[in-house]
Amino acid sequence: MQRVRFSSQAQAGNSDEPQPANSIKEKRRRMKGKQVWFVLVFASGKNRSEEDTRNNFTSHLSSAFSRQNIETFIDDQLIRGDEISESLLDAIEASTISIIIFSERYASSRWCLDELLKILECKHDYGQIVIPVFYGVDPSHVRWQTGIFGNLFSKLEERFPEMRKRWRNALTEAANLSGFNSHVIRPESKLIEEIADEVLKRLDDTFENDNKELVGVECPINEIESLLRTGSAGVCKLGIWGIGGIGKTTIAGAVFNKTSRHFEGSYFAHNVQEAQENGGLAHLRQQLLSTLLNDRNVKNSPNIVLNFQSKRFTRKKVLIVFDDVTHLKQIEFLIGRIDWLASGSRIIITTRDKHVLSNCLVDQIYEVKELLDVDALKLFSRRAFGEDDPNASYKELTQEAVKYAKGVPLALKVLGSFLFGRRKEEWKSAMKKMEIVPHMEIQEVLKISYDGLDDHEQGIFLDISCFLVGEDRDQVMRFLNSCGFFAEVGLSVRVDKSLITIDYNTIRMHDFLRDMGREIVQKESIHHPGERSRLWHYKDIYEVLTRNMGTTAIEAISFDMSKVNNEICINRSTFSKMPNLRFLKFY
Repeated sequence: MQRVRFSSQAQAGNSDEPQPANSIKEKRRRMKGKQVWFVLVFASGKNRSEEDTRNNFTSHLSSAFSRQNIETFIDDQLIRGDEISESLLDAIEASTISIIIFSERYASSRWCLDELLKILECKHDYGQIVIPVFYGVDPSHVRWQTGIFGNLFSKLEERFPEMRKRWRNALTEAANLSGFNSHVIRPESKLIEEIADEVLKRLDDTFENDNKELVGVECPINEIESLLRTGSAGVCKLGIWGIGGIGKTTIAGAVFNKTSRHFEGSYFAHNVQEAQENGGLAHLRQQLLSTLLNDRNVKNSPNIVLNFQSKRFTRKKVLIVFDDVTHLKQIEFLIGRIDWLASGSRIIITTRDKHVLSNCLVDQIYEVKELLDVDALKLFSRRAFGEDDPNASYKELTQEAVKYAKGVPLALKVLGSFLFGRRKEEWKSAMKKMEIVPHMEIQEVLKISYDGLDDHEQGIFLDISCFLVGEDRDQVMRFLNSCGFFAEVGLSVRVDKSLITIDYNTIRMHDFLRDMGREIVQKESIHHPGERSRLWHYKDIYEVLTRNMGTTAIEAISFDMSKVNNEICINRSTFSKMPNLRFLKFY
């Protein structure tokens, strides 16, 4: 869902805690990494003798955005006399669009004017889009500070003469921008509709530009959009199929961001298979239903209640992405019966198993292919050199690395990140090492990054791949630090090497990489699980516990007991054989 932030009058919200100072580029990168685009709306300063625009025009505009599936946020907590909060400044910097609502009393507020300065600063330095709305005030009065607007401004500048020139220049500049004027004769509802349409158009342009930052996805996005037939009647189910690491989730996310505004509700269900493995499918269902139904009271419910909740979708056109599905039952558990969805709804399913899509009776299947050579070279070069083209002196080595990755985006990114900043001799050594790895075993490409970690970093990687994917970052940090793994730098290294991502403060790892880490542990002792450092598969754990096969090698156990039908009999000396056990989870 796209999100729009409103700042009503000269008031700063308390919904965001103050963030550490970062570059605006980093703040925008962090926001866009969450697939969120912000629009801020600033209304006129509040005056007790005049009805505040926040309670009429701005609220109506907020409702219009909400109807277009744009989540609104209204800043209304700044107490008169306070300065602009750091969280509001951060929000301005991270925004794509700022809407400034000028009223006659706008210039009576120091905070509005200071916000205006910040907005224009972001416009000049980072290309932020600024749209002025002149509500009940003539644009010329704002431009030249005349009329009632100018009289109120004169009183304010007398109190703050040092700001006079900057404020005047800012008002003149903002008034010269293309915007909307309420004095043009038309119903106010029409004005609001025009503003909402303009913002949506600008957001569409933003999505197009953002997709250009991705490599090799423009054609797949356009083809999938065509297959979805957004806006037509009926319920369309589309499958996106391909091998691990090929970019299914990336493409689905880009399509979701671009098209979600056309629906009354939208939700991207990340890593469905992972949620099931971790016992989190019920929680995912609760999040999905509460988001789509806009109902915070939705609880984890038995299927009979789920059926009732699903029927509520018959009146709501929704877009849902189910990411990494391995069985039709997962979707049925999450949403109930798909045929209950309202006409116009769209379902996207990503999976590595084409048979799953057949079971789901999808209308179309889109197979994601390997990147073309030109795109593969560009993606690798961005990770290995920080630019679209390779360093001339590394040209042959680059071609060799790109050829080995065979157009798989994840392999290209991980390998490029691993080789970034390394000398030619290190590149050649890495290339030579890859010569002995079968080309079909793409995971071995990813293992090169693992081999470049020290012992502590490898331990962190194995813990994450075996147990911690999908967990809260802060909890993972505390756990890893308690194990002496220096988590802060350890997680940072993994993010830099494309081994993990941190999304909404949640640790995530591509299943390609997760499987690689688990394979490394399994190879510690192929036939004797009791001699491995980490146990997560219920059959292995059941064997070790019931047969008293534990050893000093075991460091961690995570046991899903729902997988075992038989009674578990544990010898009283079982755990005494595991003196190095530092993590034990039964669930």
